[in-house]
Amino acid sequence: MFRSRIQSGVALLVVVFFLCATSLVHAAENSYTARTEDVSAEEIIVDGLLLRPSGIVATVVGTAVFVVTLPFSIPTKSVDKAAQKLIVDPVRYTFVRPLGQIEPNKPTR
Repeated sequence: MFRSRIQSGVALLVVVFFLCATSLVHAAENSYTARTEDVSAEEIIVDGLLLRPSGIVATVVGTAVFVVTLPFSIPTKSVDKAAQKLIVDPVRYTFVRPLGQIEPNKPTR
């Protein structure tokens, strides 16, 4: 019984880390604006059922990691950078991005 709980816990952690990693990769850029072309129903479904919940998980896990790493980031004066990457970017990706816009707009040159 104890062994099955450990295996379940490890599996849960792997899933949580996978979801956080995918959400943080998408939150790397800060260029979410409404697209001019229509989004497909598939993009909205994937966004609403997979990416938004994983963004919420990434926000919660990022906040916990930020609090744990705070004693290390204060002396190095990297609190702002850690907060941006661990909290602000996942929140922006989850709650600011238009529904169905999976990829951020690329800047035109």
